[in-house]
Amino acid sequence: MRKAFRFEGDMLSSSTIKAALAWARQGGKVVVLHGIDDNGHCTCKRVDCKSPGKHPIAELFPKGQHSATNSAAKIRRAFKKHPNANFGVILPPGLVVLDVDGPEGAETFKKLNMPPTLSVRTGRGTHHYFRTSVALPKKKALLPGIDIKDNASGYLVSPPSMHKCGRRYRVRRGEASVAALPADFARTLTSTESRTARFDTLGSFKAGSRNNELTKIAGSLRFRGLAETAIAGALQAINAAACSPPLDTDEVERIASSVGKYEAGHEEAFGWLADVEESTPQFTLYPYIVKGALTVLDGNMGQGKSTFTCAIAAAVTTGKPPPFADVIEAGSVLFMSAEDDPSRVLKPRLMKAGADVSKVRFQQEPFSLDESGLALLRQELSANTPALVVIDPIIAFMKEGADGNKATETMHFMVQIDQLAREFDTAILIVRHLRKARADHAMHQGIGSISIAARVRSGLILAPHPDDPRLRAVAHAKSNYAEPGPAIVFELQSTGPRSHPRVKWHPCEPELTVGELLAPPETESGRPPRERDTATAWLESVLRKGPVKKKVLDGWAKEEGVSLPTLRRAGEALGVVKSKEGKASVWALP
Repeated sequence: MRKAFRFEGDMLSSSTIKAALAWARQGGKVVVLHGIDDNGHCTCKRVDCKSPGKHPIAELFPKGQHSATNSAAKIRRAFKKHPNANFGVILPPGLVVLDVDGPEGAETFKKLNMPPTLSVRTGRGTHHYFRTSVALPKKKALLPGIDIKDNASGYLVSPPSMHKCGRRYRVRRGEASVAALPADFARTLTSTESRTARFDTLGSFKAGSRNNELTKIAGSLRFRGLAETAIAGALQAINAAACSPPLDTDEVERIASSVGKYEAGHEEAFGWLADVEESTPQFTLYPYIVKGALTVLDGNMGQGKSTFTCAIAAAVTTGKPPPFADVIEAGSVLFMSAEDDPSRVLKPRLMKAGADVSKVRFQQEPFSLDESGLALLRQELSANTPALVVIDPIIAFMKEGADGNKATETMHFMVQIDQLAREFDTAILIVRHLRKARADHAMHQGIGSISIAARVRSGLILAPHPDDPRLRAVAHAKSNYAEPGPAIVFELQSTGPRSHPRVKWHPCEPELTVGELLAPPETESGRPPRERDTATAWLESVLRKGPVKKKVLDGWAKEEGVSLPTLRRAGEALGVVKSKEGKASVWALP
């Protein structure tokens, strides 16, 4: 730790988010914790909460201290969602804190005769900060009323977090510098705790295989739920009886300590539903693009999918929603494109859409999202957590040799992408091309296995407008977390012979369905050319008797053998007047 380390600037701020971000800049890792409400209760709402104001918010930090982060974007996002939260810090290397609790701890600390150093007032005691260049033992001697915290021993609740007693953690006035931890004190921290066990069976683990055999035994014991102390006791006995020659005691302790950090077999795989915090679905662009989940956009080549995604991405970078939305989540965007050149296509499109390109990152070299590719993407999301990730097209990023039409391979791939969206609470928009053959369901029309459609939470179809080929429409084919949104209508407006088009938004059309977008033109459907004329005459005869609800008309049309696209075109030919009766659409003759 640098000798000049001091609590200063935003680390002394009364704003928890500013203090948390300052700690992250200093090398600490932050975990956002539940806060204390006005009644002195933990905001987790659990009556029997055993650690009020001190335990992680599970929906954001599902693995507790192991989910701690130094990502400014993730920290800001957590406090935006939970503005009254507390926070804990996993200390930077070289910083040690003596957590003194209650009168017993105060008496113990007084006898230690430590040098003056920066300290923090807690609810029941004090945190005393020290710097050290010596690595402390993982197992430390017990000090009555004092817990010793360093980089390897969990997080420390930090100021200005609120204690359950109603007081905030505060840096004490006076000593502002961090003193060095006395070397003689550090030496006394080596644990003298002994571990004993009996093992009566002799064996023959020879040199060269001893570590491997003891590690396998330790793993088996940990899988069965044994804690580190029990594992160490068993290994020491096995080492003495079965290893020839026995390993050093410290080496056996190291094996037990390493394996003991892993979750027991069932702890990671299962949990109590009562411990799960309820949350409502969030959207980057309501109700079309889901936050913390996958959204798919399907469409034929050359119909404007990439231009549409650039327009949405541009709105995210500026925070200015398109006309069909009230709000859009502002933030950065990550593009992973297998088809668009960044200098000749991606950046010009975004510039035409009015994007703040300083908030756009892109994949410089193509790579598959195999094990190493997913690791790269995880690192990127951790360092620069975006509000939106665009993967275009998704099939191009499957690992080499994978069959995108096989459900088993595709599902595993999609689960891994979905887990990244959940972990980093970001919206991932994947793009697919449509297959030529007609499918039985709109969500099965995209190329690849139906596992793709099964994993996404929102499915969108982009196609030419059935009544005006100059326009494009985007309709909801799947919407798990909200009512489907009205069809988005836009125009690809030319900006010159050698320039990329820009999106011109048109009013949404609630009655336009995904079935109409995917329906073949009448000239391709094999139906008589006079079908529209017949449908128009039928519709006129029906509406002459008075206005009719559109849903009722749809049913009557089906009985008459009139398709919905043809009914729509017949309505356009008659110039029907569309109105609302509650939530129902009503058609009438002009």
